[in-house]
Amino acid sequence: MNATPQTASSWTCDRCGVAFSRIDGAVAPLPPSWTAGADGLFCLNCRRERAAEAALEAAPADCSGQVKAKARRSGLLEFELRRAPDRADNAIAKACHTSASAVAAARQAVARR
Repeated sequence: MNATPQTASSWTCDRCGVAFSRIDGAVAPLPPSWTAGADGLFCLNCRRERAAEAALEAAPADCSGQVKAKARRSGLLEFELRRAPDRADNAIAKACHTSASAVAAARQAVARR
């Protein structure tokens, strides 16, 4: 297994292919919202999608569409709350396309775990 370099002239998400680089071509560290691991290099958007998909996979296979949507939303909110616990509820709500009250409820549920 190869280690991810600390800096590179370009970073490309293994899932969506979006690339990050400096306009002058200089090397740059991995963007702070990206992650590198054994399973690949992922931008923030793909990290969110992977968290939502993992929550969906944990839901019962025969559940309704409404239950699947709730599981997906819960997974996404939990990811955001763990990623940036000090971020304001309204900022997380905007990023997740939901209400600040839904974020507050998810924050309480995460805190109980």
